[in-house]
Amino acid sequence: MQEKEIIYTFKIVIVGTGGVGKTCLFNRFCFNSFNFDTSQTIGLSFHSIDLKINYENQTPYSRDNFIVNSIFDFGGQDRFKPLIPKFLGGADGAILTFDLTNAESLEKLNYWHELLITEAKGTEIPKILVGTKNDLLKEIPLNQQIKRDFIQDFMNDKELDAYFSTSALKNYNVVAVFKELNNLMLRKKSIPYTVL
Repeated sequence: MQEKEIIYTFKIVIVGTGGVGKTCLFNRFCFNSFNFDTSQTIGLSFHSIDLKINYENQTPYSRDNFIVNSIFDFGGQDRFKPLIPKFLGGADGAILTFDLTNAESLEKLNYWHELLITEAKGTEIPKILVGTKNDLLKEIPLNQQIKRDFIQDFMNDKELDAYFSTSALKNYNVVAVFKELNNLMLRKKSIPYTVL
């Protein structure tokens, strides 16, 4: 049997204000599950997951290579904010989440972005902007939806690496977010692998 080799471990943090769907994103990626219970995360959730990666010159006889994602999902309520800075340190990548049906949740990402910059060397790590609850957009009148220009302006202003619109309920773009973030982190570390 081919051996399983862990090449690298990445710490990923998922941040955003309370109720935007961070835990739904986390659960869909880590466990491929969706819970309709809308109670908010208390403190933080943590899970590690292995991802198979491919070496540039991989042969059929090469051993299987993996990276480990240690994923931290933070409660977004104000009462947990004092706890968060100590857990942000050492992050290799970040997912900044907002609710596509709630413009205020995008504005509140200014606070979370600033925390990443000050506590997690945020200027040096890949950061992806994620709009959640894409499946609910059909219920929101067009004139009340967050304009794509606002999202693009936020990305440009914060120098974010990518943007994805997602639905944890429909499992839309969730894997794509983590795959892109992992490939960005691999490139940042000059590790010649890609996530399969």
